[in-house]
Amino acid sequence: MIWKEREVSGNKEELEVLLRRLPKRHALYGQVERDNYAETAGQAGEKRFDHYYAASRVTFPHYMLHNVTLKSFRVFQMDSVMITPWGVYVFEVKNMNGRLLFNSHPVQMLQMKEDGTVIGRRSPIEQMADNEWLLEEWLRERDILVPVRSVLVLSYSKQIAENVPPSQPIIFSHQLPRYLHTLPVEQAIFNPDEMKGLAELMVAALVRFVPKPICSDPRYPIEVMRCGVWCAACNRIGMVRRYGVWFCPDCGVSEKNAHIRTIRDWLLLTGEPMTNKVGREILGVGDRHLVSRLLKEMNLNKIGTFKDAKYQL
Repeated sequence: MIWKEREVSGNKEELEVLLRRLPKRHALYGQVERDNYAETAGQAGEKRFDHYYAASRVTFPHYMLHNVTLKSFRVFQMDSVMITPWGVYVFEVKNMNGRLLFNSHPVQMLQMKEDGTVIGRRSPIEQMADNEWLLEEWLRERDILVPVRSVLVLSYSKQIAENVPPSQPIIFSHQLPRYLHTLPVEQAIFNPDEMKGLAELMVAALVRFVPKPICSDPRYPIEVMRCGVWCAACNRIGMVRRYGVWFCPDCGVSEKNAHIRTIRDWLLLTGEPMTNKVGREILGVGDRHLVSRLLKEMNLNKIGTFKDAKYQL
């Protein structure tokens, strides 16, 4: 059973904010696009894993947790963790195109794309070994001694993996149901209550993503960011307020809550509480009572009262 669902990564949200607010002429806009593409591909790979996990119909008792970030000697993140009666399985999902060559001296992965580009990356095998070690230490700190096994999952069979050590389990996402169905059932270490207890321990110890203000990075000064209400339909900024909704002059779409995304964008950009004045500036409206109502209706933390009120994530 799924004990922890998968959520949108904080990095993905920050990249999307930058693509909305950073002018296209900015020197780093192209790099942000490439980073966002990589994040999108990663999330697509995870969704594909989740699809095949749902189709697996696992018969043995287990708990599945997605996007697990814990802290041992340092913070570490695991794509999916499955707790079984006889051990813990950690699945690392990779969705990268081209040929993936795993080198051992030095430990590195070379990604050779279809256009001939070769990119050196940290080896997922090294990453999984580190995560195994860190998870074992995290468990040991809680007097839990259990085998930890890592599985590398490639999203599509068109990905070509070369020179993978024979000892490293590696499958494609579509092979997950058969892999889980044929796992050897070993002697139980955990009873059902202990399995559930470990799942609860992991969730209670999760390291939450606390985003730094995007504009704290000197490469992205707040002065260059584009103000205005964003239209999700046509990706333009400049919706106007008409008769209780936001109207896009470019594509003609009307949306009631378009201001929510814009206000959240600005809070992520600056990291500073939002005043009514700033709200009016970024929304492009002059009615302080309207902005006050819109801010109150959002799920934000309110600081102060009346004219001195500020709102933050």
